[in-house]
Amino acid sequence: MSSSTEWGPGVARSVPIAQIGTTLGRARCPQPAQLARMRQSLSRHGQLTALIAVEREGKLELVDGFKRRTAAAQMGWPELAVSVRNLDGRGQWTAMLTLNRTSGSLSVLEEGLIIRELCQSGLAQIEIAQVVGRHKSWVSRRLGLVERLHPELLAAVRTGLLSAGVARRLIGLPPGNQLELAAVVSQAELSTGETELLVSLWQKTSDPAIRRFLLTEPRRALQNARPETGSAPPDPRLSERGRRIARALAILRGVALRLIDALQNPPPLPELALLEEELEQTAKTLPRALQALGSAQRCVRSGESDGPSATPTSADCCATEARSRGLPEPPGST
Repeated sequence: MSSSTEWGPGVARSVPIAQIGTTLGRARCPQPAQLARMRQSLSRHGQLTALIAVEREGKLELVDGFKRRTAAAQMGWPELAVSVRNLDGRGQWTAMLTLNRTSGSLSVLEEGLIIRELCQSGLAQIEIAQVVGRHKSWVSRRLGLVERLHPELLAAVRTGLLSAGVARRLIGLPPGNQLELAAVVSQAELSTGETELLVSLWQKTSDPAIRRFLLTEPRRALQNARPETGSAPPDPRLSERGRRIARALAILRGVALRLIDALQNPPPLPELALLEEELEQTAKTLPRALQALGSAQRCVRSGESDGPSATPTSADCCATEARSRGLPEPPGST
């Protein structure tokens, strides 16, 4: 290996890839898709810019260009152009942030890992913010992401087994739940967006049965939840038909409460007389709705008493109940 004097500051030289150390790569998390794009770029255009390295005890340690080095090694390239910089321990980490600031090639998680290295070097968060030209909140948010992510998931991101995007969506969960949902995400091959929705559904409930459903039937839960706009449904186990009933029941309860309040303080008699036909139609409709509600409740109770071995479907139960009361049978029951 040449000495630092022979290298000279900022002079690019060709170096065998095997002699370019990657110890500082512990703060980088190259993803398979990124490496594939880098291989494609190197194949088309060659190496456009030199790698940045520092010399430590006669050896080169890479500071910038980890994806280029990995992709070139995968392609069987023997060497790469490297420019050596005079940077101390803190300077090498600071350079990682500043050299990638405009390109945006660092993920938020990688930025957090680099900031953690700077903290471990003895710098306070406010000092790091000043050095890299960022606000203190920018520093604290990224450091918080790294500190809240389960170590096993952090290792999975580094090795490419888990994407940084998915890891970020899991950070809001307690460490144990992070591992649970990460396993589900991997097994079901969920995307980053699907992971975000699954985590949202998990956080919106504390019901053990619903959470078991999310873990065992993630695709079905997401399919049920996806048609909803605004907020997620109260129970992701509900199908579209079940959600329509839930919405109708919620509307009915709200309207009933408003109607009770209005009729307890009714308008003058002449005005009330104008509503006679509406009152009559509503008085005829409500008993049928109450009968249907009672029928559904009896079906539920019947299923509970029969236990898990019960075979009649809810449609069969409701159809039988409807026939006994002269009500219209639910569609699909015959």
